[in-house]
Amino acid sequence: MCGITGLYRWADDPDIVRTRVRGMCGAIVHRGPDDEGIFAGPSIGLGMRRLSIIDVDGGHQPIQNEDGSVSVVFNGEIYNFRSLREELERRGHRFKTKTDTEVIVHAYEEDGPDCVKHFNGIFAFAIWDHRLRRLVLARDRMGVKPLYYVQIGAKLAFASEVKALLTLPEVSRILDPVAAAQYFRLGFVPAPNTLFEGIRKIPAGWRLIAEKGKVELERYWDWEFKQPAHGWTFEEARDRLRDVLSESVAGQMVSDVALGAFLSGGVDSTGVVAFMREVSTTPVRTFSIGFDREHAYHNEAPFAEAAAKALGTKHETLIVRPNVVDLLPELIEKLDEPLTDTSFILSYLVSELAHRHVKVALSGLGGDELFGGYRRYLGAFLGKTVSWIPQGLRGVLGKQLEQRLGADRGSVLGNLKRYGKVFGRTLHMPMGEQYLGLLSILSAEQVALLLTCNRGEDPGRELIDLYERAPAIDPIDRLAYVDAKTVLPESLLLLSDKMGMAASLEVRVPFLDNRVVDFVGQIPARYRIRGFELKRLLKAALKGVVPDFVLQRSKRGFGAPMGTWLRQDLKMMVSDLLRPDRLRKEGFFNPESVQTMLAVHAEKKEDFTEGIMALVIFELWRERFQVRIR
Repeated sequence: MCGITGLYRWADDPDIVRTRVRGMCGAIVHRGPDDEGIFAGPSIGLGMRRLSIIDVDGGHQPIQNEDGSVSVVFNGEIYNFRSLREELERRGHRFKTKTDTEVIVHAYEEDGPDCVKHFNGIFAFAIWDHRLRRLVLARDRMGVKPLYYVQIGAKLAFASEVKALLTLPEVSRILDPVAAAQYFRLGFVPAPNTLFEGIRKIPAGWRLIAEKGKVELERYWDWEFKQPAHGWTFEEARDRLRDVLSESVAGQMVSDVALGAFLSGGVDSTGVVAFMREVSTTPVRTFSIGFDREHAYHNEAPFAEAAAKALGTKHETLIVRPNVVDLLPELIEKLDEPLTDTSFILSYLVSELAHRHVKVALSGLGGDELFGGYRRYLGAFLGKTVSWIPQGLRGVLGKQLEQRLGADRGSVLGNLKRYGKVFGRTLHMPMGEQYLGLLSILSAEQVALLLTCNRGEDPGRELIDLYERAPAIDPIDRLAYVDAKTVLPESLLLLSDKMGMAASLEVRVPFLDNRVVDFVGQIPARYRIRGFELKRLLKAALKGVVPDFVLQRSKRGFGAPMGTWLRQDLKMMVSDLLRPDRLRKEGFFNPESVQTMLAVHAEKKEDFTEGIMALVIFELWRERFQVRIR
């Protein structure tokens, strides 16, 4: 796992290019503390920082083909590189290393930019074709690895992290107000936007080709839901899924360094560890973090330890009481982009724990999106159940439900009431709009009142449009598609990558292996969710693989006790950052709206934990990155 950087037509002098690229690499040393490699020529520069995982001694980058006409820098892993290598060798290609990186240059020789379609892995890479003077950038199908770029005319700069781009004096630190509205609506910024004006993300499953002064961004893969003519029965799908997951986990355990797994005791992470145990010759190393008695609701350590004992892993638990006042600004800098999903704090802590013992950790991320693990997916069933009620009456009944329920995320019952409150608010809406309402941090109206730069349109409308044009018929498939294109790559996977890399740890995600994703696209949605039964197929496939008590455990997210921290540890920080005089001077927020949000939350009339954290994280990010507001 590495970090990559590069420049295209940024400067003609190779020495200037080399200096700039070296400066960019210096900003992301944490992504690859083991090695640095730079190639610089007229109008082109490639750089990388390497965390050595495969062919530790021979994998120095950039790597070239036999005659040096194709060069590549690569961040990630190609899991099917051995079979690809065998095929390429049969076609006459000669390899100098044992790395998966070298497969990329030879595959490019055969298929040009379409080589990316053959790769099963997590990656962001840059290929420079010396003969055609062509630059190809690509990001993996599900967006596990990030890739940012800046285009100024015909000039292009790219990097694994924003902070590398910000070393270039030509790159501005001006806020993009459209992206800011998206952030406060959704809790993240969908690709290709970022909160920096002019800095963009390559979307998951897309590639960028720069040639002859032109830059084109194009999709090379999309997730389609097409059931085969002779589909599987539920039992056949169950058995096939078990085999696919086993193959995926085994395929992602290829490593020349120590490897382990995150274990929360939930269905997804425990399933991954159980399959790891099948192929490991030694006890699997597993890692979890927990909280003390004060934060018992958020403490998953007992569940993880019970699963570890049942599976016979070599388990490490760290009970944490982080100094969140000091830690939060530091981690926001490592994120590059503010996120309201504060599980990034826990992700960093467990990554730091794992890094003490291993260089690679497998994660259960992606299981909820692929197999229907989120309560918001129940909206499709609820909508069908109450569809006989006139829409207007549904709105009235939902409003009453919303008003009667409290909002508190510090207990099981309080959390269920919070979900019920949101379901009531969205009960009368079409499925796409309901999904947005269930996912959102703030409503479109609240964002409009909060920001002084409001432009009138709903900043979350893009997700509704994505739902409506999803290549699927069933609402559950459509919801999974939207999640896979937005919140998964640009929030959950982003924080997993950035926090893992902050600890110099590679995080792999077997549930997002090509084989698993393709399989899910071929099975009926009712296999995954039936009525109120979430993850139906996955739990059936894991029956007998993981302990029964894991399958019977109720859903609980991997989250920090932010409600308590806001009232205690972060109280002074919140008061300082959101002072009316400070916000008024800045001119981006309406101070009255902020104070109303704080008052309503304090009175527990509405749960604005995520909204308040969105404000705090945004302000810390703006200060840390010296972001200017027009």
